[in-house]
Amino acid sequence: MVRKIAAAVISVSLKMIIAVLVAVILGRVSQEAYAFGMQVFHPVSISQQPGKDMIVIVEESDSELDVGKRLESKGLISNAYVFFIQAKLYKAKMYAGTYTLNTAMTSEEMLRIIARKPEKSED
Repeated sequence: MVRKIAAAVISVSLKMIIAVLVAVILGRVSQEAYAFGMQVFHPVSISQQPGKDMIVIVEESDSELDVGKRLESKGLISNAYVFFIQAKLYKAKMYAGTYTLNTAMTSEEMLRIIARKPEKSED
């Protein structure tokens, strides 16, 4: 009789622990998903005005993620994947070239600049 009661208590306890762990994990995943969504739809700049200018070179073969990783490595954006998602959502075509971007710009502003076809210079 005591064994059955002990087994029932252990079983209920394990189920409760698992339920709590699942709830905690779901809560954390929800927080991260919300924060990611906020970055995608409400981007903020890395620094305040006047910021710091950086030269970024976009190659013809670069993907949206490649450009995002380059911007992240230069400290222009905080998350390359946010830039990638924004580029896909806005269906932005990126053009190869050399760009001067600023840390006071949002990722959305940088995307607009890189997605603008450069004017050909008359040599």
